[in-house]
Amino acid sequence: MSCRVLFLMVLLLSPVSRAAEPPIELRTAFGVNEFAGYGPAFLTELKILETFQERHPHIRPVSSQGLQISGAQQDMLPLLQIASNIAPDIMQISFARSGTYITNRFLYPLEKYLENSLGTEIPDGHLLSTDDYFARLKTLPGYDRCLIGDRLPRTLWPIVRRECPHGEQCPYLSDPTAHHYHIWTFPQSTSVSALFYRKDIFNEVGLPDRVPATLEEFYDWAKRLTNPPEDRYGLGFNADNTASMLSVGTLSFLYAYGGRLVEQGADGEWRCVFDSEEAVNAYHFVARLFREPFENKYGRFSSVIVEQRQGANLKVGMYLAGIDERLFHTFIDPAQVGFGPIPPGPTGLQGAHFGSTMTGIYAGLDHDELRRDAAWKFIFFFDGPEARNIRTQIYVENGAAHFLSAKYLNSAGYSDFAQLIPKGWEETRDAILEHGTPQPYGHNCQPVYIYVNQTIDQIINDREVIAAVQRFDEVAAKDRIRVILKQRVAASNERMLGIIPPEVRRFRNTVAIFVAIGIFSAFAFLFYKVFQAFSRTQPHTVHASRRGHWQFERYKTAYICLFPALGSIALWAYYPLIRGTTIAFQNYNVRGFSTWVGIDNFANVLFDPVFYYALWTSIKYCFLFITFGFFTPIVLAFLLTEVPRGKIVYRTLYYLPAVLSGAVVMFLWKDFYSSYGLLNQFLNAIIHVLNWLPGVAIESIRIVWLDNANAALLCIVLPIVWAGTGPGCLIYLAALKTVPDEFYEAAEIDGAGIWHKLRHVSIPGIKALIAINFIGAIIGSFHGGSEMVLAMTGGGPYQPYGSTEVIGLHIFWQTFGALRFGPGAAMAWVLGSMLIGFTVMRLTRLSRMEFRAAGATDTSGRK
Repeated sequence: MSCRVLFLMVLLLSPVSRAAEPPIELRTAFGVNEFAGYGPAFLTELKILETFQERHPHIRPVSSQGLQISGAQQDMLPLLQIASNIAPDIMQISFARSGTYITNRFLYPLEKYLENSLGTEIPDGHLLSTDDYFARLKTLPGYDRCLIGDRLPRTLWPIVRRECPHGEQCPYLSDPTAHHYHIWTFPQSTSVSALFYRKDIFNEVGLPDRVPATLEEFYDWAKRLTNPPEDRYGLGFNADNTASMLSVGTLSFLYAYGGRLVEQGADGEWRCVFDSEEAVNAYHFVARLFREPFENKYGRFSSVIVEQRQGANLKVGMYLAGIDERLFHTFIDPAQVGFGPIPPGPTGLQGAHFGSTMTGIYAGLDHDELRRDAAWKFIFFFDGPEARNIRTQIYVENGAAHFLSAKYLNSAGYSDFAQLIPKGWEETRDAILEHGTPQPYGHNCQPVYIYVNQTIDQIINDREVIAAVQRFDEVAAKDRIRVILKQRVAASNERMLGIIPPEVRRFRNTVAIFVAIGIFSAFAFLFYKVFQAFSRTQPHTVHASRRGHWQFERYKTAYICLFPALGSIALWAYYPLIRGTTIAFQNYNVRGFSTWVGIDNFANVLFDPVFYYALWTSIKYCFLFITFGFFTPIVLAFLLTEVPRGKIVYRTLYYLPAVLSGAVVMFLWKDFYSSYGLLNQFLNAIIHVLNWLPGVAIESIRIVWLDNANAALLCIVLPIVWAGTGPGCLIYLAALKTVPDEFYEAAEIDGAGIWHKLRHVSIPGIKALIAINFIGAIIGSFHGGSEMVLAMTGGGPYQPYGSTEVIGLHIFWQTFGALRFGPGAAMAWVLGSMLIGFTVMRLTRLSRMEFRAAGATDTSGRK
């Protein structure tokens, strides 16, 4: 009887317990790899995930990662997901993004979760200073057991805990005050920068087995290591992320000279400060690395730097990379690769910086307590004591114990393996965490790497700087660099942080009001002209007049067929147009906390020199596209009509590039333009032949053509033309088929050749199509091209602004990269008003054209 009662109780209670913990699919941007892998790192992540699900079977973490933009500087994916209402439950946040995520209210406070995980809550903890709060946190019973002191080092306190942007309207407190604090993020690992070097290459040139002691020694060693004919270079940069490669890669040099990217003033506002004298000295050193000629025993060369994306066979003597508190980001062989701290600058300052992998809970879960709780459990577990023991065990079992920290090995009972750790790793990391500089983390600091990247790009490509560096004129080079930095910092403070004098703001707003009135008047005029063009009165019969001009009863089938198309256009074209109009007057927030700013966005756009430079770049792009991309299919179609044999073969060959996907075309041509690409190989083959001539000694070409400001835009247009000529040619071939054969026969009887038939028969026959497509090509060139530019150059090189940053890409960067949705919408309206004349012209021409089926006759009886 007792067993039966117990069995019934289990049956009754089990549904209740299951109902208390419903299954949750947790979307996370961290900790779940959606691709299969191998090695200890992948096995560790997989085992930690499996263990977490064993502890919490109702929680199923899944990856929220999607397609990444190659060369994009920002984590745009979560921003696009937030805007699309599919934001990840667990967000991964960089230092530079953290301030913006907090002020835009993307993150949910974590202090109560952390306090409860450690044993108890801290009353009024949100009112304590950061130092006092963490001092109280240390008194909680679970502080040492959960390794909080190690997981939350002192250097990260001001970054994870900041003032609440909600103020007195804070929804997370019962009695909020104007100034209070929350913990917004929780770190998973802290990464510090270090200098790595190849021991075998050092030994080959006779250098000691250590990192350089100073930056000048570093540069001297880099010159001794460089031998381009053997594909060996002194210093390598990881160029996978072209948008911030230069700024991040040279950040250690800036810090070593005592400079900073941004600083927080006494008023609490953040400002760009990379125009200091320390920054001038630092970026002069960077310019020397890129442009100063030197001579060693292998020959005379112009740079010690190579971008490591350029080929797998390159030998790089030194490179900058990160090591974190757990393990190396990249597996290395300690017998072949050594590392140490970044060499100090002239003032003895350590040039190291550190960052952290930060995680947080999406604020959109404020009404979903179960999902928030599940997100916190995963965040807190992933680098907790149990997860660290799993990591240590797997690494030891796979023979990779030397990649771990000694504290991991000791706490997991593998102390004997601590002697395998590379000498100096622990000391290097601890010294950097104590004396290093955190990466920028203030409000709106996320674009700073882009602006600095553009600044450095301008410096190393500036003619005056190059000339001064090549003649070893330090004073002239620094003078020019100083001017560039002053201009760039002023522009960055204005564009990134909105620092503008009040009197300047008033003048700009006045001008913007008149321009905005003109823009919307122009669009009203457009609709009037279009309506007028397409509503010309036709003769009506008495029967038609009786029914009215709409004649719903007579043409109801046509109206029914038109309604879905009209609804689709209204939904996907006119509604976004109206919505974009309101956004143009707002400081738009994708979560709905938008505020009205009036005409400020238009004022910012109208007085933004970068906007006009991008517009000028689009005009140049339009000219190149029309020259090569519009006329080429027409000429090709004329030629194919005259080819006596093999027309199908030729058409197939010309159309084949269009079959390739955009990604394939991009990678194909990007490799074609690289320093070791097919173009340089072809040119070097010619140079090699010429060098056999007496007295000829031409140096091999190693130009990265996409990094050449004068050639980059043409290099982007060519693959677009190459891939698009085939489909365009088929359209014109089809149009030429509509020209009656009798016209050609009559022309041949009169003795006309190819040119005369082309001029007097073919072109007049398709003149209307060419005119319509020409106007469309101009409009399309301003709207298009951004995808290929984004994939191939990201808008650079910058000299001073993006040499390939067309207006569409500029709007994309500003809207989704800098979170400036309002200015982005204003830019779109300004651009639209500039193109309105072409639109009216095209629609007017279309309204005058008559379309008839083949063989149909008009009212005069003509076919």
